[in-house]
Amino acid sequence: MTEPACPCCNSEMDDHGDVVSGHIHYCGYCYGILASDRWLSSNMKQPILRNVKMGVFDGEPAGYHCPTCDGNMVKGPVSTNQGTTIEVDGCLKCGSLWFDNREIEPFVPEIRDLAHLPDNDPTSLFPVAKLAIADLFGAISSITRRKRDDSEE
Repeated sequence: MTEPACPCCNSEMDDHGDVVSGHIHYCGYCYGILASDRWLSSNMKQPILRNVKMGVFDGEPAGYHCPTCDGNMVKGPVSTNQGTTIEVDGCLKCGSLWFDNREIEPFVPEIRDLAHLPDNDPTSLFPVAKLAIADLFGAISSITRRKRDDSEE
């Protein structure tokens, strides 16, 4: 089975989670997250989840279908505890919610740990490249150390 395509950039999304606690689908390209209704119920505080769902499901058509169940998506404004408003999309059929890049963080601050997502700090434009470069330098320093150890013998 192929993974669902991101509704923003059409990239294949990675799946995190399980049947019991629900799933999130994470786009490694635009950093959007599609969270299943079960995952949201397991990981988001219930008063916050009610607030989010009221804003979303009282909204208007979003103009696309759910990447996982092909249901109609709607969008609506949701207030955060920081006093800002974010437009969140939701599926009328399965109850999944779509959060654009980092929009889920005000509602689930511990999202990085829960979903095992890479660090996409706004100061870090290329998190994957950063990891690759760190691995490369680690390999180079390991080789250099071995050569030094060999020459000392």
